[in-house]
Amino acid sequence: NSETIRSRFAEVVGDRNAGAYISSVLIAVANSEKLQECTPVSIYMSALRAATLRLSVDPSLGQAYLVPYAKEATLIPGYKGYIDMAVRTGKYRYINVHKIHEGEIVDENPISGFHSLAGGKTSDKVIGWLAAFEIMTGYGKTLYMTIEDIHAHAKKYAPSAYDNPKGLWKKDPQAMERK
Repeated sequence: NSETIRSRFAEVVGDRNAGAYISSVLIAVANSEKLQECTPVSIYMSALRAATLRLSVDPSLGQAYLVPYAKEATLIPGYKGYIDMAVRTGKYRYINVHKIHEGEIVDENPISGFHSLAGGKTSDKVIGWLAAFEIMTGYGKTLYMTIEDIHAHAKKYAPSAYDNPKGLWKKDPQAMERK
């Protein structure tokens, strides 16, 4: 309720959006006992950082998350937030991530580096993810990772998040694999 905090958010997201944005922060904190244990300053700074990026921290939107580490809140953008920021630049013709199912074959062209899909889905089992983008100038890139590669990457570069029994890697692994 501090007028200083309200005015700071209004500076970043505009008077019209400040109240709604602060409400989304309150929703995120109210839904997490661990966030409630974090310092108010760390919550404020992480929420302000999200506002600067124009990402909502409302957990239901999946754009960004306030994540508690010890007693400090940290901003972690979600994959929907990354896509939103990229699209807002106006520089992308397309940006997409797609599940690869058992039976589908991903082939990489050794000259262009682009991936192509062959075969057909034989089950609902997801065996990997294929990401692709192209910017307006024509430059594009694809990336394919198997489920095993994705999990190995997460274990190596985000072990505390990956091993957290209450974290998204355990609650919603497909969302994290997609990210």
